[in-house]
Amino acid sequence: MANIIAVQLLSFLTTLSVFFPSTTTTTTIAKPDGLTVKLTHRDSPDSPFYQPNLTTSQRTQKLILQSKARALHRQQHFNSNAVRPKVDYQGDSVYMAQVSIGTFTSRPNSSISYFLSMDSGSDLMWAQCDTCRSPGHHCFPQRQPLFPSLRSSSYRKLVCNRHPLCYPRSCIGDFCSYTKRYADESTSVGFLASETFTFDSDSARKEVVPNIVFGCGFDQTLRGDYGQEGNFAGILGLGWGPHSLVKQLGSRAGGRFSYCLQTMTNSHGQNTLRFGSDIPYRPGLKSTDLQQYSGVLALGDGYYVSLLDISIAGSRLRIPPEYFAKRPPRGGTLIDSGCAFSAIVTPAYEILERELVNYFSRLGGFSRIRPQKFFDLCYKRSRRQGYSNLPNLKFHLGGADLVVQPQGAFYMIEGKDYFCLAMIPFDGATLIGSYQQTNQRFIYDLNAKKLFFGQEDCSRNA
Repeated sequence: MANIIAVQLLSFLTTLSVFFPSTTTTTTIAKPDGLTVKLTHRDSPDSPFYQPNLTTSQRTQKLILQSKARALHRQQHFNSNAVRPKVDYQGDSVYMAQVSIGTFTSRPNSSISYFLSMDSGSDLMWAQCDTCRSPGHHCFPQRQPLFPSLRSSSYRKLVCNRHPLCYPRSCIGDFCSYTKRYADESTSVGFLASETFTFDSDSARKEVVPNIVFGCGFDQTLRGDYGQEGNFAGILGLGWGPHSLVKQLGSRAGGRFSYCLQTMTNSHGQNTLRFGSDIPYRPGLKSTDLQQYSGVLALGDGYYVSLLDISIAGSRLRIPPEYFAKRPPRGGTLIDSGCAFSAIVTPAYEILERELVNYFSRLGGFSRIRPQKFFDLCYKRSRRQGYSNLPNLKFHLGGADLVVQPQGAFYMIEGKDYFCLAMIPFDGATLIGSYQQTNQRFIYDLNAKKLFFGQEDCSRNA
């Protein structure tokens, strides 16, 4: 029980981190039909969270812990006015968007820059504001200055009952408010406000989007001892809800966003989050239905798909589809870029592991070893052999197959003579994580409720 409480607490405390990165040089108003935002992997040397003293093995271990924490938190049930906090091993999600907030004429740069976690499982964007220092309010520890909302000339609180993004019956005085309650009983309370957001794009320019509604937190309660180093402050939501960035961009996004994630080994690779017409045209993409749940069926605001079976090297495993079915208050399968490694519901994982053991036994030349760094299924082999003779996997989705190449199905620890299945078992929902999504183009079309995808070399202008 203590471990579960600790993981739940970690899931709140590691929601988001704020840093002041170096700025780019050119500022332009975002095109009316598209937007491109630079994404940074938390283990990239370009990330403010990068720890150069960690080995590849240590980074992998932390990512596995992050995946387990996120999977655990995904099964928690929240009401419709609750944001599922980002979970991660040291203060952030796997990918961050570089964002600046506000308009300050007194600053050399007119806005304040942050790294916000990209979360397709929640919608409201929020950050801790300096009004939490007011008498009777509370701030959680934060290394960098809190957002000075009252000094921003573009900051406007939403007047109660006059804005469609106000939560019903949620006002403080004359202004719209929000209250977020988390699994560990931590809370964030604040005003909803409109503000100018500036996004670092994939080129040397900034794109300005005015009148984005976000939560300006003025009263936070932090439970426990985690996160006292002040490594979080807000979130960039991409979920189904009306507060998400993709919905607020309106015609600029057209209800669509896309990414193509490079492999973890390409530490200097640049990833981008694209909206609307900035999404590149890719013929021949496959598609599957995106499923949206509400009320008792909802686990946050995530993107569910119908997973029917899994294949190894073209051979279907005949996993009972009910293992992946949505059953309240848990179950189902989500596409979740915020989870590092895929979490497979335990009975399905056991079948997958057993059939992989049989596959490598028939193939010969593979020697199974004890679990390594929290991965359960591992084999010894020479580094010189690389991924040769390793099978691909297929997730059989409704109407299309998501093919995962060996580089996305298995993980080789740098400097070690072994590889492991890069997935973990979990008693709850199945999450298809970012490691299994690498070198694939994903396009989320919220209007059509479709997920389009196909293989792509994401190192080439993704």
